[in-house]
Amino acid sequence: MKKRAILPLALTAALASGAQAQRPMQLEFWGGWTGPDADVMRDIVAKWNKEHPNVQVKLTTQQWTPLFQKFVLQARAGNPPDLLALNAPAIPQWADLGTLTPLDDLIAKAKIKSGDFAAVVWKGSFYQGKQYGIPLDQHMHGLFINADLFRKAGLDPSKPPRTGKALVDAAIKLTVDANGKHPNEKGFDASKVRQWGLSIPTNHHGFYMWYALMAQQGETLLNSAGNQTGYDAGKSQKAWQFLNDLVFKHKVVPVGSARPADDFRAGRTAMLIDGAWQLPALEGQEGLKFVTAPFPQVFSKPAVWGAGHTLTIPAQKDKARQQAAFEVAAWIVKNSELWAKAGHIPALKTAAIKAKSLPGRSAFVNQLQAEVMVPPILKSAEVFSADATSPIVVASQAALVANKPLGDVDKAMRTALDRLLSQP
Repeated sequence: MKKRAILPLALTAALASGAQAQRPMQLEFWGGWTGPDADVMRDIVAKWNKEHPNVQVKLTTQQWTPLFQKFVLQARAGNPPDLLALNAPAIPQWADLGTLTPLDDLIAKAKIKSGDFAAVVWKGSFYQGKQYGIPLDQHMHGLFINADLFRKAGLDPSKPPRTGKALVDAAIKLTVDANGKHPNEKGFDASKVRQWGLSIPTNHHGFYMWYALMAQQGETLLNSAGNQTGYDAGKSQKAWQFLNDLVFKHKVVPVGSARPADDFRAGRTAMLIDGAWQLPALEGQEGLKFVTAPFPQVFSKPAVWGAGHTLTIPAQKDKARQQAAFEVAAWIVKNSELWAKAGHIPALKTAAIKAKSLPGRSAFVNQLQAEVMVPPILKSAEVFSADATSPIVVASQAALVANKPLGDVDKAMRTALDRLLSQP
């Protein structure tokens, strides 16, 4: 049976004309991928360019926060990119500012159906009843395990730690100082560790781990109106305490590691909590044998932070460029089994099924039902900023690097977030 395309690609007659063939339309595509996933998207764009000589796409990648800052300036100047990748919770902010194009008519004409996509990311592409993007993927945190180091410690990599206690117990066995001692043994020297049990991020992803642990306790970040924080302070301290203890009590995580994924790749740490986007680099690391597992359940219910990239079309007057950009976006989504190589789980269900068969992906696919996204708010870029001065980064650094009193950490983060949320 011939596979049904979700979009029949048929560029306008102008694009197919001889003059246009000599001077192909040049489209700008921006995305915040700066890890190994950026290389995968470059390969996908190169494939499009090879197959579609009349429409050539230039991909620009940089960190999400500076990307958004650049987007604001370019949109105000009337020169936005033609195609922009966004995390779904950020859509309300940019749609409310009038910088995104509603895609309802284009999606209907292309016969792109909601039932073909994961419900949570399809829903996340809407704002005030209008659809502003085509869902590309879902991605979340998971646990990466060095299989050889696990076996060397007498642990079975096919039975990864599923709970907080099991994670700590395994990490203790896997943390070894220069004298061969573990953190629970007398004489252990944390200043001379030759192998750490675990690496964790301490940037904005430290906050996302906290966010997952809050969800595991049944907590949400904001109040019902979505205009102030509304979580329980006691549960917040419990979440920060678990993460803080990994570093300063159990001594199984190095203090202030700037590149935890690199530590894992090099065999300096035996386990890693990070995102699925690390898979391409880990797979390319010679000699590294690893397995993946779901983010551990520390509290009463399973939950893991996650997000979903959505392809959007910035507002501009040139309808031909908008149409071409939409067709690029739809083609990328249609071929998103290629994107699964980046570690992300395609939002398109048929592609997600194929992704599950790839090494290491099943652990992420199997925890999709536990995924919790940050709330979609009009201050998304400010509240969830990865900038060093962002409240969520400051809190993560204070709790996981500086070892500041956790009550103070929570209070400072909450005050700063409420201030941002109250700004017009």
